[in-house]
Amino acid sequence: MTVLNNIYLRFSSFIDVMETLDPQILTKQLDVSKSKSVGEHMWCLVGARESYARAIIVGHWDGFSCSLENSKDLNQIIEKLKTSGQVFKDAVDSVSDWTEERDNLLVHLLEHESMHEGQLIRHIFALEKDVPKSVKWA
Repeated sequence: MTVLNNIYLRFSSFIDVMETLDPQILTKQLDVSKSKSVGEHMWCLVGARESYARAIIVGHWDGFSCSLENSKDLNQIIEKLKTSGQVFKDAVDSVSDWTEERDNLLVHLLEHESMHEGQLIRHIFALEKDVPKSVKWA
């Protein structure tokens, strides 16, 4: 399925970015309104993956929660990106009854991942740093 393949590519892209990132950048803010730090973006991504995984299983949105406790710890972020991605994959693999609502949930997660990826790229570039060549939108 194209949507799932694109979701999984976004998952991989974020891990590539985080594995090449200088940990000091995690808390750097841009001098613009409503700027999120890299760590704050990662908290939102991990929570969305975990929340959408739960939603896929139950068949509808079931609220947001996030297990990432320290968005300033690069190792924890990388680990949570990996585990939340696997939790999502396991949830998808466990469903045999694909409904329109579940399809919509997949699209919403893809949109969420893509939106954060674009914001993260701009944030990193604004800090005059590079992103890996594997990042689609850079």
